[in-house]
Amino acid sequence: MHKSDEARLAKLHDLLDRLRRGEIVQNRQLQTWLGEQGYKEYEDSWSNTLDQRNLLSRKSGAVIEYEELLKKAILLYNRGETASQRGVRSARQLHAKAQTAFERALLYLEEQLSIDPSLQIWLDRQCDFTASNYPSLDPFSVPRAITSRSLDNQSGPISEKIDSKRQCKIRAVEAVIEQIKCPEERLTNEDIAAKLRALTATMGKRA
Repeated sequence: MHKSDEARLAKLHDLLDRLRRGEIVQNRQLQTWLGEQGYKEYEDSWSNTLDQRNLLSRKSGAVIEYEELLKKAILLYNRGETASQRGVRSARQLHAKAQTAFERALLYLEEQLSIDPSLQIWLDRQCDFTASNYPSLDPFSVPRAITSRSLDNQSGPISEKIDSKRQCKIRAVEAVIEQIKCPEERLTNEDIAAKLRALTATMGKRA
């Protein structure tokens, strides 16, 4: 490893430590030490993250309405469970109302998916409303929006899957560190293009 690479590696490790400690690392510092390609990949990563956040801010009205119907059903279900544990007579009635509310929510969701199948991307599981696969009428079996904070959300909290700006910076610095340590294991687009040109030229001579 050249001395220049060693110095750059040391600086990158310093930046990485600062980022992990929660300190501020300015973009101009990243641009200096990541290099042109590394900084471009960081910008692309952050741009993708902003696109994801923008998408989540535009949740379909149909999904919002389904969540409202589901919220009412779950509230009735929980009241029924509480009444049942206390031995209250109204438990059976509350559970019956909850089942009706779940049916209403699922029928609405089924109708909306038939109108716009792309709504499926907002749900945590594949919806199948055939008789043999129809969801059970309880909070654990019905589809949830991927933005739901419920523990029953099978996709997990979506906020945990979207990187913060700091996480994008950390990942970019880690990638360049790895590239310096193992340059043969990572090729840039320019490297690939150069190899293809060289291969084409070689084949041209043989022809």
